Amino acid sequence: MKMDVVYSSDDRYAQHVGVSMVSLFEKNPHFKEINIHLIENQISLVNRKKLRSISEEYNRSLTFLSFQDFSSELDLNMEHSISISAYARLFATRVVEKDIDTLLYLDCDTIINTNLDELFTLNIKDYYVAGVEDTVSPETKKKVGLDSQKRYINSGVMLINLKKWREEGIEGKFINFINYYKGTVFHHDQGVINGVLSDQLLILPPKYNAMTPIFTMTRNEMIDYYNLKDIYNEEDLERAKTKPAIIHYTPAFVNRPWIKGCNHPLTYKYQQYLEMTPWKGTQLEKDNRKLPEKVVAFIFNHLPFKVARGVSRLIFS
Repeated sequence: MKMDVVYSSDDRYAQHVGVSMVSLFEKNPHFKEINIHLIENQISLVNRKKLRSISEEYNRSLTFLSFQDFSSELDLNMEHSISISAYARLFATRVVEKDIDTLLYLDCDTIINTNLDELFTLNIKDYYVAGVEDTVSPETKKKVGLDSQKRYINSGVMLINLKKWREEGIEGKFINFINYYKGTVFHHDQGVINGVLSDQLLILPPKYNAMTPIFTMTRNEMIDYYNLKDIYNEEDLERAKTKPAIIHYTPAFVNRPWIKGCNHPLTYKYQQYLEMTPWKGTQLEKDNRKLPEKVVAFIFNHLPFKVARGVSRLIFS
């Protein structure tokens, strides 16, 4: 079986790509081929060598795809280059080989915790993309032209039907959507994906993108905090919590596992794989969150949810 995976990263996140790659390779040794396509934005030669050493150690393919080489060709109405970088994953059809029909996109802050056989045997021929539903409010959906009943996925883990994207000119539709919103689409690429592809999304079980709230909140707390109409059932959420296939370290109230003071319950898994990379022994980074964000995190980490919810509303209303 063959697996094609795409990441998008700049130099600052190169270490985390390396950690994610190691976890992917470790959990999927039986795949005949695993090809990594890394859309990179000025990754240093030092970090390129480190990433290359990982792929060579596991006898896997790694291709660097320069974002700068094709970003200038895009007819995008954008004000800042950093904003353009956030959209890089939308243009996989432009940089990945034409014979690749299915592609797994992974954010840098992911850890693969099981083999991905089941995911890669999914039939997605009638869908543009498969992903896990995100905890977004009806207001967030409205900002990209969706009504509250539409499904909305998190773009951090996506199984992409590249064949369908090519056949139906999805890249052009993405560009038109971005320009319609004058380069300021809410939630960047995620807003574009949902705004353009919402009618043909395949919703995956949450275990394939186990975001932080799954580990830190109950189902009812997620519905309350994020003002959701609905969410996965208790059984699916519990399975994602106890046996996640892909862990996605979204910050929420606990921060990231490479930052000092992170209290995500699965921080140790990131550290475990970090020690298997050329970045082993790297010191934790300083917590540079702004004060209001730190205050909210402290409240929710030290008080019962209902109390914390009331206190945060009182402070920030």
